[in-house]
Amino acid sequence: MPEAFPVDTGDEANSLRAGGGVGESTALRIRAGGRELVADGSAPVVVGRGGGADVVVADQRVSRRHALLRLDTDGWVLEDAGSTNGTWLDGARVGRVAVAGRLRLRLGNPVDGSVLELDPGSRRPPAAGPSAVHRPAARRVRVGRARDNDIVVDDLLVSRHHAELRLDPTVGVEVVDLGSHNGTFVGGRRVERARLLPGEPVTVGHHTFRVVDGMVEDHVDSGDGGLEAVGLSVATRDGKVLLDDVGFAVGPRSLVAVVGPTGAGKSTLLHALTGFRPAQAGTVTYAGQDLYRDYDAVRQRIGFVPQDDILHRHLGVQRALEFAAELRFPGDSGRQERAARVAEVMAELGLGDRAHLPVAKLSGGQRKRTNVALELLTKPSLLFLDEPTSGLDPGYEKAVMRLLRDLADGGRIVVVATHSMQSLGLCDRVLFLAPGGIPAFFGPPAEALGYFGAGEYPDVFVALEHEDPASWRDRFRRHPAHQRYVQAPLAATATPRRAPAPPGPPPSPVRWRRQAGTLTRRYLAIIRADRRNLGLLVLQAPLLGLLLLAVMGADGLRADPSGMNLDARKVLLALVLSATWLGSSNAIREIVKERPIYRRERAAGVTVTAYVASKVAVLSCLTVAQAGVLAALALLRQGGPRSGVVLEAGTAELTLDVTLAGLAAMALCLLVSALVSNADKALTLLPLLLIPQLVLAGVLFETGDKPVLREVGHLASARWGFAAAAATVDLPELEPIRCDGPEPPAADCDEPWRHDPATWLRNLAALLGLTAASVVATVGVLRQADRRVLAGARRGPPARW
Repeated sequence: MPEAFPVDTGDEANSLRAGGGVGESTALRIRAGGRELVADGSAPVVVGRGGGADVVVADQRVSRRHALLRLDTDGWVLEDAGSTNGTWLDGARVGRVAVAGRLRLRLGNPVDGSVLELDPGSRRPPAAGPSAVHRPAARRVRVGRARDNDIVVDDLLVSRHHAELRLDPTVGVEVVDLGSHNGTFVGGRRVERARLLPGEPVTVGHHTFRVVDGMVEDHVDSGDGGLEAVGLSVATRDGKVLLDDVGFAVGPRSLVAVVGPTGAGKSTLLHALTGFRPAQAGTVTYAGQDLYRDYDAVRQRIGFVPQDDILHRHLGVQRALEFAAELRFPGDSGRQERAARVAEVMAELGLGDRAHLPVAKLSGGQRKRTNVALELLTKPSLLFLDEPTSGLDPGYEKAVMRLLRDLADGGRIVVVATHSMQSLGLCDRVLFLAPGGIPAFFGPPAEALGYFGAGEYPDVFVALEHEDPASWRDRFRRHPAHQRYVQAPLAATATPRRAPAPPGPPPSPVRWRRQAGTLTRRYLAIIRADRRNLGLLVLQAPLLGLLLLAVMGADGLRADPSGMNLDARKVLLALVLSATWLGSSNAIREIVKERPIYRRERAAGVTVTAYVASKVAVLSCLTVAQAGVLAALALLRQGGPRSGVVLEAGTAELTLDVTLAGLAAMALCLLVSALVSNADKALTLLPLLLIPQLVLAGVLFETGDKPVLREVGHLASARWGFAAAAATVDLPELEPIRCDGPEPPAADCDEPWRHDPATWLRNLAALLGLTAASVVATVGVLRQADRRVLAGARRGPPARW
């Protein structure tokens, strides 16, 4: 197993390697510009913007040779090297300062200058993300979560045996993915096998590895990278501008508020920053990595909390988070590992005493915390929230904003879109957007009111809504705040503008079968937890069956002495339509009612087919059980055929006919649920779906001589369900007009009702075909909806999902 010791994990040109002789008393840990370094005191350390600096800080306010760190006889000392904008400690400019304990200095500006953190006398890396260099004992170095790996990675996003680095002095370094669930990335692209250029980074979960001089440098993303947005612009297909050249830069551990009136593009900006809906122009970078270009590699470091709840309301908090962890972490992660992470997040957010309380019974603030907890499971470095304080009273609103402040301080960049003005003082930066997505101000909240000349924040909203948006943009660009808080930080990053590259679909963190199994178990748990709905599901079929038993009398399917029965048609139609109702009502809301949850889980890697399969599996079992109970009760006194067309038991065959009719209706309404925009619309459409089934069944109304209705009738599951049932009971024999008489068959003697195996099997095949077609169409509609929702009504690259 390779030996490991702390070291900087940035680019080799900007790093200091701590040799094996670094002692506890002489080591100095340096954190600057999103990098962590350990110096051993054997040589002075130069901090500056120039390429010759040992610690490079990409900020134009930092001089090329800004400060010097050296080890004296009395310990470490920092000396300003004659910098233009100064080195600042606690708001005072310093020329020389002894580093006797932990220090946090600002370079170039006392308020928002680049942070330089110094920690003397300890090689212990911070808990947020240690760095190390590994000396390989062999040419093959295996990386993974299991303890038998050469490099053990404590990260649940990493598989037990994730990847292997092969160090061959003759051909160079090669990385091989070992069938990992979340992938191995080189240059932001997922690879199965790739040869590496010298020093080229390999990303595994939150870790980035570089092979330098035969040693493996390991850097953990501890949330200390900066976020930069340059020239973000979005417009609809009809030319309406949603975002207009928005740009800013924020440092690590920052809380940023995006505020503005309705229609100012706050949600659009968040979608562009997360990469869920890439901007048509401009770029987003995190820790120097292009988010759009390297999206697959960076996506695991992004958390996004939309306006709507993304947890099922009837599940307990802990159970809901456990299901989410099972879907987001690799399939080889153990239950205890996932449970430990869930418990850790719940403790961090103060939800421990609410572990078994259903989400629906939480207060507004606690629900927001629970939604945040879901996103924190994967330890994101970037956390975005869309209106998290919407609908909360002032007390809860303040508590949520304080939570976000704590999360940012804990090692994340937190960006929140909000209407609330009460707690802006907790933020490091605030971005005001005017209608049309025009940046009107970006900077510290303390400067915002003075900039707008307003006494309170509501006055700013009034001004933004009623004055020309373009004038706000021009005014801000002329103001010194634009140079100080936008131009200078962005110029330091030198991020090029370019259109985002076409993305691929999100990788699934778990195997399809396991993912479908988890979704199915969760769906069953939701049904069990919602006791009111469960009661209705259990009672529907018995009540309908008893109703049919009461109103249909007896011997409705048994031939009278003359060999006929005029009630048979009514009995079969009632059975088929009842099963159609059961299947339809079961499925009509099951996708649309959890659409926000579905969208977020799609972004996390849940596949459409696994999601639909879980719905079909549970709803099919439910519909089959209900149809069985319905038929058993309704047919108690109806007699029925002693034998079917194919099956020996006629009642069993008739139950099968009714069940397949219910399944076809269930699949159709699942498709409708995927098409509609809200659950209320779905319920409104339910009668409009059932009435055509009655009309087109071809029982009460003759449609065979009507060209359009005749063709459309073939799409009605009730038609084929009735035909299969009619073939089973030999309906033509029970009615006055015989199909096998000497006279030509009448119109009532429909060929699909014939009592022969070919006819019966053809009817069943039609029902199964309609079911399969509806399920396939549901998958297609959801995929198309993903592209439409995420790409919006705009030109530009395809959506992320």
